[in-house]
Amino acid sequence: MKKSLLALAVLGAFAGVASAQSSVTIYGRVDQEFAKPAASKDKQIADNASRLGFKGTEDLGNGLSAVFRFEHGFSADTGAASDPFWNRYAMVGLSSAKYGTLTLGRLENGAWDVESSFDPFAGEAYANLRDVGSTLQTSSWDAAKATTLDARRVNNAVRYDIAYQGFKGSASIGEATAEDKPWAVGGSYTAGPLYVGAGYEKLSADKAKMWIVGATYDFGMAKAYANYAAGTNAADRDVKGFLVGATAPYGAFVFKAGYAQSKVELASGDQVVKKGSLGADYNLSKRTKLYADYIRAAGDMVDGGTADKNKNGYELGLRHTF
Repeated sequence: MKKSLLALAVLGAFAGVASAQSSVTIYGRVDQEFAKPAASKDKQIADNASRLGFKGTEDLGNGLSAVFRFEHGFSADTGAASDPFWNRYAMVGLSSAKYGTLTLGRLENGAWDVESSFDPFAGEAYANLRDVGSTLQTSSWDAAKATTLDARRVNNAVRYDIAYQGFKGSASIGEATAEDKPWAVGGSYTAGPLYVGAGYEKLSADKAKMWIVGATYDFGMAKAYANYAAGTNAADRDVKGFLVGATAPYGAFVFKAGYAQSKVELASGDQVVKKGSLGADYNLSKRTKLYADYIRAAGDMVDGGTADKNKNGYELGLRHTF
């Protein structure tokens, strides 16, 4: 009996060491909403970027770790899987406490952390302003049809990240899908309530590129957001945009508001898309919230002959993260 207890104790000690040296996390979210998109008459039950992911680390010693992440997007309203299956992330890499992190696979580009920082709606659902004012919408008001100037995720990519005393920097390069290899760089600095960031993307198409600069400031009672972005699309036409917004917490509520605009300069005349959103979150817990948003879109980007017509939309949703 004593030998058995000793053996169990030794095995338990080894298991504890193993669990301390490596970890795997299962995470995700399920988000469903009743919505009317701003460029549609359809009222629908819609999915808002539900996902399931796996990420982990292994301690290799001397401040070096192996890291991995796989993330799958799916439509919780129908159960349909994304194509490709691991469309959001599929990467492996090495991370050094001193020298930064190098990852390979399907990755977010090196400017994305900056580009996604300035939207008070966090780029979520139909109310998001990021697509218009940060990553520069170049066609249509319809969220299902719209194209943006950026390339958020890149296949066959390499990315390097480093952080030091409030500064963060990242750079990436991926496989060419047109004339050039897409590459991007981003940098930010955080000092207390202030965040400032800038990023640049050279896209795969020969003429396509964009840059962005912006800041946020947390006043405590409210947080302000603003950015300006510009670039050139694949047809060598200038694109410019901006975003301004704010959030304000009050008890379990977070109130949100913002406005974004993107303009494509064409020989036949400028085409513009404008979008304003107003909304509120109610946090039932740290992981579950209710939200309600109102959206108004306008502009003259052609969408099936509906140019120059203002469009209203709304969404009522429930999100759970785990």
